[in-house]
Amino acid sequence: MFNIEELKDFMEEKYGVAVKSDAVGEETVLLYHDEMDEEFISIDIKRILPNPVLFQTYIYNEDSEWIIGIALEVSSNSPLFLVCIKDSEKIFEEVLLPKRDNEK
Repeated sequence: MFNIEELKDFMEEKYGVAVKSDAVGEETVLLYHDEMDEEFISIDIKRILPNPVLFQTYIYNEDSEWIIGIALEVSSNSPLFLVCIKDSEKIFEEVLLPKRDNEK
């Protein structure tokens, strides 16, 4: 699971943004693939995500509107994918799935 402290560390390290914990909105929803916006979650990413998937989102609106979304496996809450959106534009994504033994 991705928590607010990890979010703060991520934003500071990646973008130099000092996030104030009390200014972060948080929501977790269950999404099916057909509910995901392909502008932010590509078809290639959908192919590797389970259907449905939990999506934990953090919203931070200081000088810019930041939305950080983490796709989580429903039964284990294991992080699978992270997407970062700034002012309605996807600026970062990372697959967090562990590599299988047969993948290199």
